[in-house]
Amino acid sequence: MVRTGAQSYVKYGYEGTYAGSATCDKKFGLRDALSSWSLTHNRIDLPALNQVTYESFAYGQQAGEISLDFALSNPWILGAFFGAPSTAGSSNPYTHTYPHASNGINKQPRSFQVEVGFNAGDSSGSDIVRTLKGCVASSLSLSTSIGATVDCSLSATYGKEDAPATTFGTAPSEPTLNHGAFTFAHAQLKYGGSVLAQVQDINLNIAQNTTLLYGLNSVQAVDAYRQVLDITGSFKASHLNKTILEDVLEQVSKGTSGTFSETVGGSPELEILFSKSANEQIKITGTGLAPDGLDIEGIAPNEPVFENIAWRVKSVSIECKNNQSAEE
Repeated sequence: MVRTGAQSYVKYGYEGTYAGSATCDKKFGLRDALSSWSLTHNRIDLPALNQVTYESFAYGQQAGEISLDFALSNPWILGAFFGAPSTAGSSNPYTHTYPHASNGINKQPRSFQVEVGFNAGDSSGSDIVRTLKGCVASSLSLSTSIGATVDCSLSATYGKEDAPATTFGTAPSEPTLNHGAFTFAHAQLKYGGSVLAQVQDINLNIAQNTTLLYGLNSVQAVDAYRQVLDITGSFKASHLNKTILEDVLEQVSKGTSGTFSETVGGSPELEILFSKSANEQIKITGTGLAPDGLDIEGIAPNEPVFENIAWRVKSVSIECKNNQSAEE
């Protein structure tokens, strides 16, 4: 009998050390789907003299890649990019801040494990439960538009997978808070210190440029490291004034003021707020905001005129409010 996603589950948990032990009990979000998954051993083909066929095969590093899509309902996956948060408050709402308020941004990637269970058959011992160890997040994108949920796409690599188990496990039990999905109606954008009106869509991309590290005497990864944290995004809004045009022109001292501006300025320079209530929010604040340019679309009879702005920030701080006293 053919199997569907109804016979499977996916959950994750953070590791204390790379590819070490972890409790996999966390749900990525609502409508979670493992959209792509690959595992390779980097086969080395060995031809030989005096023949046109391969003589033998050897094998190199074990490496896997996964991609997951889900609707944003809780903030805990942010720990894969910014480390464990600091938590403040003695009652609901508690405030969890990424990066940690005292420790700052982690310079090493925070690794996690992913457990994928697949009920492959009706007989005992026919299930497939794979544990992907030493996962490091490569990128996370968040996006929403009119009429949609806040959708996330996560990409990660992993460097260790051993033989699968054959006993189907349980679906993720965390988070215990009954988070509903964030939608476009919960979103607000501030640019240059002011709320931006008539926003049609928002995209945020976080890439930490991780690389698996291998060593002699093992085909599996022994560690991972990260490089520049790259935070970019875009938004589309009604073209109502010349504010963003001036910001772009001032990058080369050609604006009305005639001065050079490396970044947009304002307080906050960039703020993306997803808020269901005062007690349940995810607020992303960016500093060092620089637009890539300005694109105008829709200058046509009887059509609305929109501006599309792609941007980069130097750093972000993320404040998450909910009723959980600690990271789940």
